[in-house]
Amino acid sequence: MLSWALLVAIPAAFLAGLVAGMTGFGLALISTPLLLFVYEPQTVIVLTTIFSIFITATVVWDSWRDAHRRLALALLVPAFLGVLVGTEVLRAVDPVYIRLAVGVVVVLSALILLREVRLPGAESRLGVVVAGSVSGALSTSTGLAGPPIVLLLTARDLPKHEFRGTSAFYFLGMSLLAIVVLTFRGVVHPHHIPLAVILIPGTLVGKVIGTAALNRVSESAFRSISLALVICTGALGVATAIWALL
Repeated sequence: MLSWALLVAIPAAFLAGLVAGMTGFGLALISTPLLLFVYEPQTVIVLTTIFSIFITATVVWDSWRDAHRRLALALLVPAFLGVLVGTEVLRAVDPVYIRLAVGVVVVLSALILLREVRLPGAESRLGVVVAGSVSGALSTSTGLAGPPIVLLLTARDLPKHEFRGTSAFYFLGMSLLAIVVLTFRGVVHPHHIPLAVILIPGTLVGKVIGTAALNRVSESAFRSISLALVICTGALGVATAIWALL
């Protein structure tokens, strides 16, 4: 019999796979706010990291030629230090405040993307260092490694397929790094594995559908739909955190 938590988690995993399969990013942006309704932050971060390993590996497999691998690798170097910082934040900060931070980061990131704001210095090495390090810190503290990378790649005007391949390549490396650090720091627990096994099929089904829809959905239409969903889920996350604080 399905529990209330799984009734929320399974659709969240499917939606995350759908978005990631189409764009190469967005898995945590979609799944994290929804999963925080039913699981504690540590569990959510472990789950999104495991989802990302499976989904981005399949996206990298079918978009290998499109990826800017040198750029992705350059982002991973500063991301390593960010991952270590983010892990310590996760261990030290009250879960309610993490939930609030997740919601705020999601909403602000979506609004910035919606307004098509360009990042100054995005073409420079400093832009790569800043985006990678912030992404790493967010990945292990909030589960949201995506916004800095999305903003950087958007500012560089990468075409749809190159954007997808590059972001997936980065997030695969990021997720492998994160799961090692989280395990070493004692954040990953045995009860996370059976839950991940239950939810992974949903993410894979979503990925297959998202990939099939890649060439059928215009970039502008998908952008509007995904950002609207991100804003709604992020706003709900902020609301529940504020309610808990009050």
